[in-house]
This record gives sequence, structure tokens and C-alpha cells, in this order.
Amino acid sequence: MGLLLRLGSGFLNRLLAVVMAVTAAQVPVYYGQYLQTLGGVRLEAEARYLELRREAAAVQLAVEDFVLRHERSPDRVFQASGRIHRSTLQRYQRFDASYRALSTADVWHKPLLLARHFDPAIHAAVRFTPGLPLNPEGLGWALCGVLLAGLCSSLLGFLLMPRRRAIAGRL
Repeated sequence: MGLLLRLGSGFLNRLLAVVMAVTAAQVPVYYGQYLQTLGGVRLEAEARYLELRREAAAVQLAVEDFVLRHERSPDRVFQASGRIHRSTLQRYQRFDASYRALSTADVWHKPLLLARHFDPAIHAAVRFTPGLPLNPEGLGWALCGVLLAGLCSSLLGFLLMPRRRAIAGRL
């Protein structure tokens, strides 16, 4: 019986290691797909921003002055368009800053920067397709998955071992 338990435990440990390695290797795949989606959203926001900038330049104003003129107008219609222009400006600035930070991040800072710049709307737009990255970054994440699997396996073994010893002591 003990041999079967050890064999089963060894198999489960290996299976857990493989599952965790493949799962952890998805981090750079997701990162790339998130960045690609963010890039598309950024391009759309940039097109709207450039349109706003052209309109401001046509009346010899900087973008910020153009937006402020609308927001401070006594006319409620212009105030409403000022809110739209402000939103356009802020949206472009936010997506541009996120894209620049994420696209230039080194391997060690990517997870932290993704957490800092994470946008649920971008995440919802990502059509994640799993992959197996065979580059140093993907292999590093796979190794992290294997180490995490080993830690989980050891922890589970530690938690379950006292029970086995107690049962064997009673027999």
C-alpha cells in the first residue's frame, strides 16, 4: 500500500509540476496579447486626440486651452462638449502612458507594470489564446511554475504526513 501511495504521490507531483509550468508560461503570452490590444485602443484614442488637436490649432489654441474654453463657457452645450474633449484628452494620455510603460519594460518589471497599468476594459477586450513561448522569458516563467508546484506539493505533503504517521502508529 505504501508503495502505491508513493508512486501515486510521485505521479501527482510531476503532473502538478507540468500543469504549473504550462500555466505560468502563459504570463508572457497574456502580456503580449494585452499589449497588442492596448496598442489598438491607444491608436484609436490617438486618432481622436489628433482630431481634437487639429480643431484647436485651427482656432490658434493649444489643446488644453481649447478644452478649458469649452468647459468654462456659460453655454451648457459647450460645457458638455468640453467634458467630451477632456475625456478624449485624458483617455489618450492614460493609454499612451500605459502603452509606453508596458512596451519598454524589461522582463523583471513587466508583472509589476502590468498590475499598475491594468485596465479591466482592456482585459475584457483581450481574446486570449494560450501558447507555449519557447524563449528565455517563457522558460523562466515555466521554471517559476515548477518551483511553485514543488512548494505546493511539499506543503500538501507536510500537511498530510502527520495524519499518515498517526495512523501508522495506531496500527
